Amino acid sequence: VTTSFVAMSEGTITSDFEMLKTHLLHILQAHEGMRVHSPRTNGDKKEEVLLPRAALKVLDAAEEYRKGVEYFNRVVEVVEKMDNYEMMVSGRVLQEILVQAGLAEAHHRLRTFKASVSQEVQETSNTEDSSVVSFKGTFQKLLQKGVSPAEIRAAIVSQKVELVLTAHPTEAQRRRNLKKHEQMLEHMKVHDAKDQLTPGQLEELNDNIKAIQWSCWRTNTVRRTRPTPEGEARNGMLVIEETIWKAVPEHYRRLDRCLKRIGAEGLPLDASILKVSSWMGGDRDGNPNVTWQTTKQVVTLLRWRIMELYYREVDELLYELSMSGGISQEMTDEVASVSSMWTAPHRPGSKVCRPDERSGVHWNFHTGVAEDEPYRRLLMAVRRRCYRTKVSMEAQYLGKPNDPDFEKEAFNSTEELAHPFEIMYRSLVENGDEIMANGRLLDLIRRVRTFGLCMACLDVRQESDRHAEVMDTLTSFLDLGKFSRWTEKERCDFLIKEIQSKRPLLPPEMEMSEIVREILATYQIIATLPSESLGAYVISMTRTTSDILTVCLLQKLGGVKKFMRVAPLFETREDLINAPKVMDAVLSVPWYRNHIQGKQEVMLGYSDSVKDAGKFASTWELHRAMENLLEVGKKHCVDITFFHGRGGSIGRGGGPPHLIMLAQPAGSLQNGHLRLTVQGEMIGRNFPSPEVAERSLEQYSTAVLEHTLAPPPLPKAEFRQAMQELADMSAKHYQDTVFKSEGDIFVRFFHTFTPTSELGQMNIGSRPAKRRNYGGIDTLRAIPWIFAWTQTRLLLPVWLGNGVALQKFIDQGKLPLLQQMYKEWPFFSSMLDLIDVELGKASPVITEHYESKTVSDEDLKKLGATLRDGLQQTITNILKVKGSSELLEHEPNLKTAIDMRRPFLDATHAIQAEVLSRLRHSQGEVPNELRDAMIISIQGIAAGMQNTG
Repeated sequence: VTTSFVAMSEGTITSDFEMLKTHLLHILQAHEGMRVHSPRTNGDKKEEVLLPRAALKVLDAAEEYRKGVEYFNRVVEVVEKMDNYEMMVSGRVLQEILVQAGLAEAHHRLRTFKASVSQEVQETSNTEDSSVVSFKGTFQKLLQKGVSPAEIRAAIVSQKVELVLTAHPTEAQRRRNLKKHEQMLEHMKVHDAKDQLTPGQLEELNDNIKAIQWSCWRTNTVRRTRPTPEGEARNGMLVIEETIWKAVPEHYRRLDRCLKRIGAEGLPLDASILKVSSWMGGDRDGNPNVTWQTTKQVVTLLRWRIMELYYREVDELLYELSMSGGISQEMTDEVASVSSMWTAPHRPGSKVCRPDERSGVHWNFHTGVAEDEPYRRLLMAVRRRCYRTKVSMEAQYLGKPNDPDFEKEAFNSTEELAHPFEIMYRSLVENGDEIMANGRLLDLIRRVRTFGLCMACLDVRQESDRHAEVMDTLTSFLDLGKFSRWTEKERCDFLIKEIQSKRPLLPPEMEMSEIVREILATYQIIATLPSESLGAYVISMTRTTSDILTVCLLQKLGGVKKFMRVAPLFETREDLINAPKVMDAVLSVPWYRNHIQGKQEVMLGYSDSVKDAGKFASTWELHRAMENLLEVGKKHCVDITFFHGRGGSIGRGGGPPHLIMLAQPAGSLQNGHLRLTVQGEMIGRNFPSPEVAERSLEQYSTAVLEHTLAPPPLPKAEFRQAMQELADMSAKHYQDTVFKSEGDIFVRFFHTFTPTSELGQMNIGSRPAKRRNYGGIDTLRAIPWIFAWTQTRLLLPVWLGNGVALQKFIDQGKLPLLQQMYKEWPFFSSMLDLIDVELGKASPVITEHYESKTVSDEDLKKLGATLRDGLQQTITNILKVKGSSELLEHEPNLKTAIDMRRPFLDATHAIQAEVLSRLRHSQGEVPNELRDAMIISIQGIAAGMQNTG
């Protein structure tokens, strides 16, 4: 359940949910007991029951559970009597109901936001609400603080919000159903106006809703195979094309309107305040399935697809811009410059720009355009180049030779593509056709400035240890010893010398492992790709200066002419503490400082730092690391841009943009530049439809704007000291519990109590759950770590250690200090508020039930009881500091949304716990129905919790 601060009417959201649930159950009950041929049986005569009667019994028990938690045992009794098939189908029913709840909430958030924005005056007290924060309200708030309209505009113009879509395996829903959910949101908009529909229209609307529900129900939600990295990239491209592509023009238009309302000018024509990047096809950290071929194919696909989109827009503009008559001199010169593209002889009075036999088949204007239509003449030249660029990319993807003539006309830069459109825009404005200029043409210019020639720039990520393997191989072959055994100074001296040397270093006859060969091939393919198609080269687990310089040398060895910018990623608590020293050292290298030209990107890992030390320590060390890195940047006259590796859940750095920004120190958004990951299921949540995408983009932009012009105040020294003590105490308790337990009892509890091993069956990502095929929790990725605790509702990573640290302060009589910190320090208050939200989703009752089903050893049971006590201690102490009587006390609407889901979510947990018990006690081959029931329960819980990892 995500934070929703909107003042939403409980009756409205629950009535939407009841409407959707009623429709769903109506179509399912119509098939109660009906047998059909099973699609799982490959044509044999085995049949399955679409809806066993046992599924209806568990629904009845869940509805009864609304009366109170004591009715949970009734749900458990029903589940325990089910066979495997009945549990599987019942889990599907509950999953679909939870999906309907999510749709109702998403629709209501958007509806309430629209209602708020449409009000003549937006109350400033509501502008802290993530669901109603808007350009309009934020501008008003800044004006009241004394910020001028010109300053607001300047901050917007210099702003750059860059969203990096990643294929982290947290999207439990299938893409085919996510598309149907987008259609459902459209139907719900129509349903809001049901009183204005005729009886026939209302019946048709209800039938359409039921049809989507039935289609989702009859779609297998269980992936039988893992997606390929290229498949993940294609899914990411679909999201960009279907929602973000459509949302971008309105995002800019809304900004223009709001700026003009406060007396400022609109955005400049070449404004580029939004960018989209991707890790899909470039993130090879611990994923052997991402190869150099993958990266090459994905970049080519991205370039091919964006040209198809531009081609379509140009085709539409050919209809719109049919004007003849006066044009600007700039436009006249441009039309003349492209006339030579057309080889067909021209006769006076006949059409010009006639495509030849090598121009392909075009549905519109296939025979050319009139000579006195200058805009169409220029658009015909652009369309031809779009077509030839697309054909060239298609040939590259298929491994066929490029046509030299086509390759010569292909677009090679964003400026080259934007140039003719901007000339047309200026000409239209100059000649009184401004209303035409500000239509589809301006929208296309905004898109070109956003998506460029590659739809999404592709980052490349690799682990530092892999780079060290390459260097070890190289230096060993050259009889210089192992690179990794040298001192840090020796490594840096060697790297700097070889980077600047003109002689080749890589012997062609050098023997190497497949891993080393693959890494070197990656750099070689980077050298062949357009630099504009690539983003940052991210180094996971950066710990030393040589880690950064190594990537520079490897780029040189691969033949890269224009180096990708290098972004070191600092992940663990220790790495975050050491990050300023590492960056100070590398920025002290004259060659490197000159190379980066005053700009350095640093990526911060939220997931691994929480997994390593807990929420208090992670949040504080990230804050301190940013402060110290900014000081290092000032020392060397370098602008530091932070790249935030945030996940979807609060335990991985997620949360509403305006709240998570409060955890960042003043000045951490250099020139309004925000770069952050949008991971896993958060892509589906933030961009399920164009309207929701518009809202998401506005939230990011307003959060950056406010942080830039009205940054949070600096904390008192007393507050900083207290937070450091809290971080140290909580980290010690967390690490002693997780990594240093006697006899590894915690590791045993984790693998016994949580469905961590079963998560690997879900096939929800191309990447393995571990960086290495060995090791314990320390090698487990942060995503399955948090995923597992989310499934059991213990949510351990977000609270373990926090309650103990707070208790020590309270015992020392420092509760008043903590309460003062909460009231006066936005960093501290936002951290506790986010933890409050997460604790509101925890359930000791569900946790204890899992233990009864999965844990038999007495020492593990004792640990489970201790952890539940720790959860309760954290809840108690958080409430004391906030001065609240219950969790979510100041979030009644969020509480409503949680309560709405709870009966069906808890019933799904009952099924999962029973499935886990049967899996753990099964002998021989596990029945398919039981495996599928496990996967379906995981998906259902993810839908109910509104996040996985």
